Amino acid sequence: MTEVTPEEVKEQVKEPPKKKRFSHKHLSILPNACTSMNLFCGYLSIVATSQGEFLAAGWLIMVANVFDVLDGRLARLTSVSSRFGAELDSLADLVSFGVAPAFLVYTRYLEHDRILGLVISGIFMLCGALRLARFNITPPSRQDVFEGLPIPAGAGILATLTIFELQFINFLKIPNYVIPVVVLITSFLMVSKVEYPAMKKTPKTSGKRKLMVLLALIALVVNPPMTLFFMTWGFALYGLTFGFLKSFMIFVRKFKKKQADQTSTS
Repeated sequence: MTEVTPEEVKEQVKEPPKKKRFSHKHLSILPNACTSMNLFCGYLSIVATSQGEFLAAGWLIMVANVFDVLDGRLARLTSVSSRFGAELDSLADLVSFGVAPAFLVYTRYLEHDRILGLVISGIFMLCGALRLARFNITPPSRQDVFEGLPIPAGAGILATLTIFELQFINFLKIPNYVIPVVVLITSFLMVSKVEYPAMKKTPKTSGKRKLMVLLALIALVVNPPMTLFFMTWGFALYGLTFGFLKSFMIFVRKFKKKQADQTSTS
């Protein structure tokens, strides 16, 4: 029988590894906290709308947008994305960007015609829910694009419309027929196949994009309402315009090909 030296005994009986004070999983509280604040802002927006505080309700939807951006950024930075966080994010988005803006636009603009107003605002909420459900089951795009207008952007259109009107053109009444058209077009864009750039998926930030972000921040400091209005509406029109141009170019190519085939056969 061989003898075991004290050094060998120490090697064989090792102390269990000490637990880290903060494990990697504990970092998940950061994005989940932002998601919770997103949901809370949506709830506060609904309360503000019910009390006639339409300007505050619009701003709360935009604050919820900020928290929605932050939770995704923090989840990617800390690498703590989870199924729980994704489900919580969808529920928060449905309240803050589906129910809250639909209730805001109904109470502020469409309540005079209750049936039509409920139908139009309800269509927006339902399209937002469909947009979220489709996003949850769609695999990530390799081209860094979203299919359909993201629901936070759709909510931003209705919120910034209210903010812009109350802070800049309150002395002018928006025609009654404009609001339903805006709401229905926004709803259609959310469930459409129009492609929008997936800014959150971009792994690297180029110098040009950093400059654009800096200019946007300066504009937000100088004039937040107008900047947010043009950013949200410009983003929506960007996808719509390029989608139209893309469809038009495909049509032109098919038409030219058809003409060439007819020429070659004749």
